[in-house]
Amino acid sequence: MVANPTDIREEGIAVEPGAAPASGAPLRQSNLWRDAWRRYIRNRGAVVAGSIFVLVLLYCLIAPLLSPHDPNAVDFAIASQNPTWEHPFGTDKFGRDLFTRTALGGRVSMAIGFGATLAILAIGVVYGAISGFVGGRLDNGLMRFLDALYGLPYLPFAIITLAIIGRTNLWTMMIALSIASWFTAARIVRGQVITLKENDYVRAAKAVGARWYRILGRHLLPNTLGVLIIAIFLELPAVILGEAFLSFIGLGISPPDASWGAMAQEGRTVYRTHPTAIIVPSIAIATLVLCANFVADGLRDALDPRTKES
Repeated sequence: MVANPTDIREEGIAVEPGAAPASGAPLRQSNLWRDAWRRYIRNRGAVVAGSIFVLVLLYCLIAPLLSPHDPNAVDFAIASQNPTWEHPFGTDKFGRDLFTRTALGGRVSMAIGFGATLAILAIGVVYGAISGFVGGRLDNGLMRFLDALYGLPYLPFAIITLAIIGRTNLWTMMIALSIASWFTAARIVRGQVITLKENDYVRAAKAVGARWYRILGRHLLPNTLGVLIIAIFLELPAVILGEAFLSFIGLGISPPDASWGAMAQEGRTVYRTHPTAIIVPSIAIATLVLCANFVADGLRDALDPRTKES
């Protein structure tokens, strides 16, 4: 049998394609993230969704820098125009370019989305890690408190929070959307920590006298990273929809600043005569939410060891 040998340069060993490694030859070591990446790219839906997600991010970051139009410049002479070469998404009722404003609004919506999501995970990780690691009465008390908090309605509580703060901006929106949304993240982290702390390497760390914070920070939390990455893409759609809802009812980002929810609220008043004004931000919201869900689903399958091929 004649075949072109595949050189393993790191080891200086030649192995025929498809042949088993020779006796004594080093086996290729498996890596969690490398294997997860291979499984992820086999999921065509997740790859397409991830590509679209990245393109939307790049559009929001780059388009306002390259656009010749001022997103806040009012020109009633070109108000409510349909899409043209000069204005690919048309203009709104004030004559502002929707292509540029959609990108600018995407920056605000995604900044609120990612900021609130990271705040949700930070609170959830701290609360869940302490509860799961300490256990006993403290764990029981923290979980009963969490059960009581689950009764809080999400969006009404966000509205109450904004009313208490008294002003609406990027930071207050993050606070309002994260303050009643971290409960699920805390439960996920607690469950992971309870499972992981029974492993032998944790017992060995305790046996050699490692401090609790070192065990938690060095051995337990890093092993929850895969679950947290999935949680980011699961929480992100809910936060973006929450921001869009609050802006749509007039409690979100105030004009002339743009967000996708605020743009949809502006388009609602003219949707019969100029439907593009509400269709464009609505499609942007739907695209980002669907892509985030597909990416989360693909990451869950890729990072689940039970899906590893033998």
